[in-house]
Amino acid sequence: MGSGGYAASDWPQSKGDPRGTQGTRSARALVLWVAVAVLAACSPKPEEAAIQEKKSGDTYIVEVNSKAPAFAARTLGGEVVRLTDYVGKKVVLLEFWGIFCKSCIEEMPHIEELHRKYADQGLAVLSVNTDIFSPERIASFLAKAGIHPPYPVLRDPRQEVAKAFGVELLPVTVILDRDGWIRLYQEGYKPGDEARFEAKVASLLRQKAKDDLLLAPRGGVTAFAPAGIELVQPGDRVGPLTGETLDGVPLGPGGKGPRLFVFWSLYCAPCRAEYPAVAALYERYRARGLEAYSVNVDTAALEARVRKFAATQPGLPCLADDPDRGGPLAAAFGVRATPSLVLLDREGTVVHSESGTSDLAAAEERIRKLLGGE
Repeated sequence: MGSGGYAASDWPQSKGDPRGTQGTRSARALVLWVAVAVLAACSPKPEEAAIQEKKSGDTYIVEVNSKAPAFAARTLGGEVVRLTDYVGKKVVLLEFWGIFCKSCIEEMPHIEELHRKYADQGLAVLSVNTDIFSPERIASFLAKAGIHPPYPVLRDPRQEVAKAFGVELLPVTVILDRDGWIRLYQEGYKPGDEARFEAKVASLLRQKAKDDLLLAPRGGVTAFAPAGIELVQPGDRVGPLTGETLDGVPLGPGGKGPRLFVFWSLYCAPCRAEYPAVAALYERYRARGLEAYSVNVDTAALEARVRKFAATQPGLPCLADDPDRGGPLAAAFGVRATPSLVLLDREGTVVHSESGTSDLAAAEERIRKLLGGE
């Protein structure tokens, strides 16, 4: 498979050269929409087939600055591609798309152009199709549309990869640096956005890879902060702490009861998985004096999505700890990975701390002791 792309012989052939002139591109667009119309006439309803297209015309752009989730997926030809094959070596651009998404198809020739321009300099493109259709049907659609990606087209019919990257609408374009950090996340596409993609790619290609390579999750941990700080340990004192919940309630000075802080990110699968259990733990002991907070470490640009997720467990207060503004709570606790859990006694002394998928049973035992047992 070489660098992971298809050879020309792997793709059904169509008339016209996809690398040709503007006139050829116009012809490609015409052929494309004929193909879409034909497919739509004999296909399941779009809502049954794929994630829906973003219709607003606006794009949603985030400098995420968190580790990308590791994944493996099969290409249309059946080969397995792993993100770990590229991290540490390549700048990676992921394009999430579906055949019913007009703006996805409008974007794809520009992504091809980026690949042709920067592949020799270290760019790898992975195209992730979120449709339920067979590989043959997807390949046929691309061929009829005159689109011949020179890089892997991955199948994600169960939308597992899409969910790991928080894809809710299409298209989504994600750019990772060589270390696996998400450096650009864009939902939607409008003409001209490719200039932003190119600027980010060119900038990242000038940077050298570091040594601390880690994709999330590994061992239940999603790294989000640079090395050099350490999680607080039992016996350490923490404070004073500042912050406020998403509802605008200030974080109090403490002293009334034990306090539990759980640090999490939208892009951390273990965080999302254990969030309901943390909320249930808080509910069991809140009447006896336990204070508990979920602390989100994502950039403020993701606030709408953070609120949406936190609303699934409305009883657990959620604090925003924007890393672009110093992340004061993460800094105070020495948190550099999610999930991380820290339990303080009434005086602000650390009783229990851990990073990775939490041992909530051990945390609960310590909470019970702090509250005076059963």
